[in-house]
Amino acid sequence: MKNHFVFTFGSDLRSMAALRVGCALIVLLDLVQRSSDLVAHYTDQGIMPRTLVIDHSNRWSVSLHQMSGIWEWQAALFAVAAVAALALLVGYRTRLASIVTWGLCVSLVTRNPYVGYSADVLLRLMLFWGMFLPWGAVYSVDAVRRDNAPPTQQFISLGTIAFVIQIVSVYLFSVIWKSGKEWWSE
Repeated sequence: MKNHFVFTFGSDLRSMAALRVGCALIVLLDLVQRSSDLVAHYTDQGIMPRTLVIDHSNRWSVSLHQMSGIWEWQAALFAVAAVAALALLVGYRTRLASIVTWGLCVSLVTRNPYVGYSADVLLRLMLFWGMFLPWGAVYSVDAVRRDNAPPTQQFISLGTIAFVIQIVSVYLFSVIWKSGKEWWSE
């Protein structure tokens, strides 16, 4: 029973490293794509000034991108996010890179929630759970600096359990939401 539980809710450290690299690449590509519309979408001179965002958002929404409406501030935050994503990509100070990358992704989407899409939600969730996973245990600068091999390739923790439940939830609720008659008629 214990082995089945570990098999179901555990994760291989190598696959977590691949997930880390994949998430970091997605964040970098997303930043490149969004930077082409930096002024139009993220400054006060664009289509969504900060006052409009504040008027139409939850009062608990927090965003570093809301601190200033000038393009230089937005560009600086994009650069910090890119550096954090690069650190995540190579596994340098992976935990800190995960936290900063997640925080800046949340901040960016909160600044202008109308230019996002559903994949942003999933990416933020993957980055959130990544803060609790040993993403830097193998195939990373952190692993090279640590100089000792992990005792096993299989790892289980509350983070891996929550991560597996998250993935199952995505598929389960997709099936539930797309099982109405409007999806199957004609």
